[in-house]
Amino acid sequence: MNKAAVFLLAGLFFLVGESGGAERAAWQSDWEKTVQAAKQEGKIFIYAALGPYHADIFSEFQKDYPDIKASILHGNSSRISPRLLSERRAGKYLADVYLGGPTSLYSFYKNNLFDPLAPLLVLPEVVDSSPWWEGKHLYIDPERQYIFINEGSVSGFTISYNTQVAKAGDFRSYWDLFNPKWKGKIVSLDAREPGFGASELRYVFYHPELGPEFIKRLFTEMNVVLSREQQQAINWVATGKVALCVFCRDEFADKAKAQGLPVDSINPNDVKEMPRLRGSASAITFVNKAPNPNAAKVFINWFLSRRGQIVYQDSHGDRDSLRIDIPKDKVPEAVRRRAGRRYFFVEDPEFMDVKPAVKIIDDAMAAKAKAQ
Repeated sequence: MNKAAVFLLAGLFFLVGESGGAERAAWQSDWEKTVQAAKQEGKIFIYAALGPYHADIFSEFQKDYPDIKASILHGNSSRISPRLLSERRAGKYLADVYLGGPTSLYSFYKNNLFDPLAPLLVLPEVVDSSPWWEGKHLYIDPERQYIFINEGSVSGFTISYNTQVAKAGDFRSYWDLFNPKWKGKIVSLDAREPGFGASELRYVFYHPELGPEFIKRLFTEMNVVLSREQQQAINWVATGKVALCVFCRDEFADKAKAQGLPVDSINPNDVKEMPRLRGSASAITFVNKAPNPNAAKVFINWFLSRRGQIVYQDSHGDRDSLRIDIPKDKVPEAVRRRAGRRYFFVEDPEFMDVKPAVKIIDDAMAAKAKAQ
């Protein structure tokens, strides 16, 4: 190799090194300034939905950043949402970060209550999308900037059953629900209510293998009884008052099973229709006019880091983080993603409107009441 080539290569290595060093210096400088500013703020206010956000998450964050006191408002979305709105109407801006369900957060997004979260991502392991499922960050807003989904557990259309009357093999397809022997023996959680039921209802309504016809037939042909109480519905299954519960939260069935009651649920991985990839209550947002924006930035990066997602996944016990570079051995098989399996991600913006599905149930119930 001649001297000119040697000098050219040396120059290229120097430039690459300078460029890489500059990039490292840029994010490190940004991060160090953010952490220092967050320590000056000294606190962060996080509004978090009950369920996926165990207290361990925030205590572990506190261990890593003891100078940032985390104050948590824990509760159902039906409690937190009105509070946030009333605070806003009173001109109070208390929340920094909101962790909650995609449906409620999407309604807040449409009312301009969030600032873009994507520009706050600083840590290289968080900015890099390759450690995430399918090599991308999942947002449910059209701009892909505001509502970040961190969980992708396997779910579907929940069918819990009395094991003395039915068995898992009775349901190789969701359409097996229309076997005449189940007519009059099904209770359904009222899926018109916001929350888990409505989320599953969207899955069924927009599913290419199920759709509006499935919902219509269920509520017009099968003499379904509606309940608004999760525990009541599972109790009916356990006592044999009904054989099946649909749209019921599987953790209620799991609890009943653990108590030795004859209750179990269908594994969505074992049904032929494409399972749902659930982001149920697991989305993170940056509330606008946040009083502690630097602390919020630190928490968001920590939460979406490898460490933060291990804490998130392990603290709950039955959630599969969308990060694929963390251990999955503690995630129950029923909710763990399988390699090569296609999943229906129902939290995309085009699938967020549940009103057409609710109308089908409304019409079916009105027709039933009129016929009685």
